[in-house]
Amino acid sequence: MADRHKTAPDGLWRWLVGGLVAGGIVLGLLVGAYEVGYDRGRASVEREGRAAETTPAPAPREERADLAATGERLFTRYACAGCHSLDGSPGPGPTVKGLAGSRVELDDGTTVTADDAYLAESLTDPDAKVVKGFQKGVMTAAVAGFDLGSKPADVEALVAFMKAQR
Repeated sequence: MADRHKTAPDGLWRWLVGGLVAGGIVLGLLVGAYEVGYDRGRASVEREGRAAETTPAPAPREERADLAATGERLFTRYACAGCHSLDGSPGPGPTVKGLAGSRVELDDGTTVTADDAYLAESLTDPDAKVVKGFQKGVMTAAVAGFDLGSKPADVEALVAFMKAQR
């Protein structure tokens, strides 16, 4: 009987070490699978971005209207109207009415045209070019949770919607 008590702690020790090793292996496999999936997702986003750059032909009018309608839904979902008006009235952010194609004075004194690239950059990196009279950091904080930089289709739709606001 004394022999049985001697081996019990040794058996328990082997069981614990074996469980820890097995758990480490499973964790390693999960992390590896996550990394592979993450890289595949990033690669597909990059391919989609390149595909969009290599197709310069404008979309048919119906598709642009659909894209603007999608942008309107996103404008509501992302609560853009909380800061940006559609009727020209002042707010915490610049109005969207008549913005697309207009000349915009920035807080550094330069002037830019609000073309597609400027509008898209303003959505994905709001502090890159701040409109004169508005505070840096406000929109960045407001849109941080939306991760628009990883959603090129949403950005394209929002830009189409802004271009429709004449």
